[in-house]
Amino acid sequence: MQNQKGETVAIRNVAAIDIGSNAIRLVIAQIDADGAIHRLEDLQRSAPLGRESFSTGHITAETTNLAIEILRGFQTIMAPYNIDKLRAVTTTAVREAANQDMFLERIYMGTGLAVEVIAGSEADRLLYAAVREAFRKQNLTSKGTSLIMELGGGTAEISMYERDHVVFSGSYPLGTTRLHSALRAAHRSQSELVELINRYIGPAISVIQQSSPLDEVETVICVGGDMRFVANQLAPEAETDTLVRTFSRKDFVKFAKAIARLRVDQIVHKYILSYQDSEALVPALLTYAEVLRRTKAQTVYVPNVSMRDGMILDFVTEETGRGLDEMEEQIFSSAGFLGLHYDYDEDHAQHVADLSCQLFDLLGSTHMLGRRERRLLKVAALLHDVGNYISNRSHHKHSEYIIQASDIFGLRPQDKQIVSIVARYHRRALPKPTHLGFTTMSRTDRATISKLAAILRVADALDRSHSRKVKKINVDLRRNEIYLILGTREDLTLERLAMRTKGVLFEEVFGRKIVLQN
Repeated sequence: MQNQKGETVAIRNVAAIDIGSNAIRLVIAQIDADGAIHRLEDLQRSAPLGRESFSTGHITAETTNLAIEILRGFQTIMAPYNIDKLRAVTTTAVREAANQDMFLERIYMGTGLAVEVIAGSEADRLLYAAVREAFRKQNLTSKGTSLIMELGGGTAEISMYERDHVVFSGSYPLGTTRLHSALRAAHRSQSELVELINRYIGPAISVIQQSSPLDEVETVICVGGDMRFVANQLAPEAETDTLVRTFSRKDFVKFAKAIARLRVDQIVHKYILSYQDSEALVPALLTYAEVLRRTKAQTVYVPNVSMRDGMILDFVTEETGRGLDEMEEQIFSSAGFLGLHYDYDEDHAQHVADLSCQLFDLLGSTHMLGRRERRLLKVAALLHDVGNYISNRSHHKHSEYIIQASDIFGLRPQDKQIVSIVARYHRRALPKPTHLGFTTMSRTDRATISKLAAILRVADALDRSHSRKVKKINVDLRRNEIYLILGTREDLTLERLAMRTKGVLFEEVFGRKIVLQN
């Protein structure tokens, strides 16, 4: 296997662990020399984390012990494979537990595994990557606006994209385990249960519709065990190695209504499912059916993938760089659509982002940062002015809040925090230890924030007039100064005035004064 520099990369055995709401899952895969992925193990063990977390807000010691036992068993299975890279993540059930920190500490003490609590935006990115790979391998294309939906135990993960660009992603508290916990004691018959579920999910899906225009969706892609079960029933003739199976919306709705008439014990007996899976099936299918009803889609696509496939694909990207350009494009697209939601000045934002990246590339020997930091700088530049939506006064602080409170596809929580703080420091006060967000970061992250904010301030000053006068920058590095050669005959009076204040942080961070030269 070769990376983007043409260097040979060794064959790797990798593993992905997902601690979910209802089960703990493990995938072990081999990444071949040509970058192909071969699954070696795919295991699942039930664990009722969501049932406890969603009903009591607490994961018991007994369930924690069960999780440790399962993970130790997985470690025994992994041992002969000599795993080169491992990533263990957890999602909603642990994220919402009041004793999250204690649970993670117990896991670490019992297994040595440092489990990462990921946000919904990260789960959406991993799922999107897996779905796109499945469609690519099967030479399938989606039409118009497409929706990817996974209904888990705790949340519904929704991503919407147009022409391969993500325009929206979000997590909603509409999982099957959460739904069952809310309704299990409130009905006496199966018909009453179905009525309650429909009354519950209707308003919840209306909330989703406020953020994402479901009525514009032409392609619906459903992911998860419940929909794979449906695919087994409605498309049994498909080849066993088919990555994406399809069936009609009409057939699905008919099947969902038939399942909804059955009690849990009848589903267990008829379809040979576990009680836990049978319990989740009715609310899951009714939810998918209601989402489908609000779209234009006439066909349902069910790819045989999961978030763990996205985690394995990340290992390939880390080794080879393959897929990194596409991932970054999706992140920038998501940031851009967030900016549009807050009526940002798109031309100015895009131009400042371009200037920021030019400066970053030209000053590589000065800042000593890498591709990840360049990516975070560009997102911060795109969103630095979104706070104007709330108020022009102190809009840098509003920008920080909006970014922190929003889902940005593909950004992990730590990355999003860096982006929000860099955006905050595009104007006014310089970074200070007394600033709460800044002081909670590690020393390394604080240094990164200062460097990126210094570059963003310079880029923003170069478009002070919002007229995009400066197109291309060259630099002349001197001992105590950096000359920015702008190559324009435009009047830069406003830009020079802005640089007097905006350039102060750059001088403090890098020890060189910015000098503008036409």
